[in-house]
Amino acid sequence: MRIGFICWRQGGGTSDYVSASPKKSWMKDLKKETRGEYKGKYPFEKALIAAMQEKYKNDVIVFINKYDEKLLVQNDVNFVLSLNLLNAWEKSDAEYDRVYKIVQNPKMKIYPNLKEQLFLYDKGNYLKYFEKKGIPIAPTFIIKDDRNPEKIINKIKKQGWDSFVLKPHRAYATTGIGLFKLTDKKLEEKVKKYLDKNKKFPAFICQELIDGFSKFWEIKSYWINGKFRYLVPTHCWSWLENACAHNSEIDYSHLKKVSRDVIKQVKTLGKKVVKTYPKMNKYSDPPIFLRIDFGCCVDNAMDGKNYFLNEIEYAGCATLTEVASVNNAFDIWVREYYNKAKHIYQMMNKSNKTLKKSKKKTKRISRRRRSK
Repeated sequence: MRIGFICWRQGGGTSDYVSASPKKSWMKDLKKETRGEYKGKYPFEKALIAAMQEKYKNDVIVFINKYDEKLLVQNDVNFVLSLNLLNAWEKSDAEYDRVYKIVQNPKMKIYPNLKEQLFLYDKGNYLKYFEKKGIPIAPTFIIKDDRNPEKIINKIKKQGWDSFVLKPHRAYATTGIGLFKLTDKKLEEKVKKYLDKNKKFPAFICQELIDGFSKFWEIKSYWINGKFRYLVPTHCWSWLENACAHNSEIDYSHLKKVSRDVIKQVKTLGKKVVKTYPKMNKYSDPPIFLRIDFGCCVDNAMDGKNYFLNEIEYAGCATLTEVASVNNAFDIWVREYYNKAKHIYQMMNKSNKTLKKSKKKTKRISRRRRSK
């Protein structure tokens, strides 16, 4: 097989680095980071590719850092590992249109496909989808074409919220997050300013500010090839300092501090998310990877018990293998990406054989008719 990985140029994003210890044979020719916080470590994406090349020597593993049709078409499958359609959308309309057409082209064999990617980019839409499936979410409504600040604020007042958060569709991490309080005398002015500043985004989700985010763990759960593999709790100092993720720290003794009941609960909820995940891609049953994040607490109860679905990530998000709840987290990625590639490769070959048989049968029938 030829397996492509579409990656950022540096081969790793925020917190996506692998320790040089214990030493592995695949590290021999791989360059370490030479400065900064991750000095002496390996970028996760380049480490993944090197490890796969070492383990699966009969196959070709390709690092791709741009959407180039000539490179992509050569491979049996191209996994979007980090560099995605959103990066093109942020760059320019022309670049977005160019990349969109490439991702849309089935000959490029890009995974996940376009439909699946767009589903995961629009947070409000997928949150509402899973809410209908019985999965708890924070109180949420979606703002699309009607962006009248007065109407938005009146709707929030009817909901009985004291504070609220605005987050754009097609933004990731903390891009474009705004926090507002109903007691602010300049609230309408600030909401208008926020919406004007972020007018390029196609929609926004408006959510009640959940106070539990600054007190209880946010649980990031990793589901690879449909199975729960590990989790990483993170802790936020305060939503009031603009955005929780900016002040997020990893606690290296986290498993001692998260109760078994909470772990059991988020695993149950995560399993339901995977089970009810929409069938948009025949190769995504199950999807190769979903990072399903949960926050506390349902109904803003501040009880530390009842968690809700906060967001779902799939590409470009931190894998946090170094602080995972299992020791072999990185090895899981190596094995399971290969297994998914093999599964897709076999499905494609089976489909091609079926198509060839169908064409031969059609030709035979056509010849018989002509002979008559």
